[in-house]
Amino acid sequence: MSLATPLASDLAKDHAARWAAALTSSTAAAVDLYADDLVYDDHADSDHVSDTAITKAELTPKLAAYANSERGNGAGIHSFTATEAFQLAGDNGNPAVVILWDWTGTGLDTYRGVPTGGKTLSTRGITWHQLDSAGKIARETTYWNDTPVLQELGLPIITPEYWVEGFDPASLAGW
Repeated sequence: MSLATPLASDLAKDHAARWAAALTSSTAAAVDLYADDLVYDDHADSDHVSDTAITKAELTPKLAAYANSERGNGAGIHSFTATEAFQLAGDNGNPAVVILWDWTGTGLDTYRGVPTGGKTLSTRGITWHQLDSAGKIARETTYWNDTPVLQELGLPIITPEYWVEGFDPASLAGW
């Protein structure tokens, strides 16, 4: 049984494009995509605390930086491109949408608190949206692939390829 149909695929692609465009152009438009009863979780690869909002008032400052258009203020200019979107069976007969995206940030003073040194940064991530009966985002979980960005910024994060023949876990000693 297939969960995706051409109509479902169009819904997912349209939703993903609308979300990415609103996120980087207007905080008010982005927040308007969410239901009044919402749960928003934004996770980095190694977060020890999740960044959760349950009201639109809590959500607004979490999304605001992405719509920044003022160069030179340190908040950066953000670009999100939805590269793939899939509709899944969701809760209570409402669809869920999974969005794979690419992000680029320019002009950021810091990334997750780490100075950027003026570098343009890029990474990928994935976002899951559970839509309500009105098509609003009721639940969101987002995961960023922070590791390559933090490595580029000089943090000593190792990413061993455990699956490579001959990998020796002892080689990690001293890290």
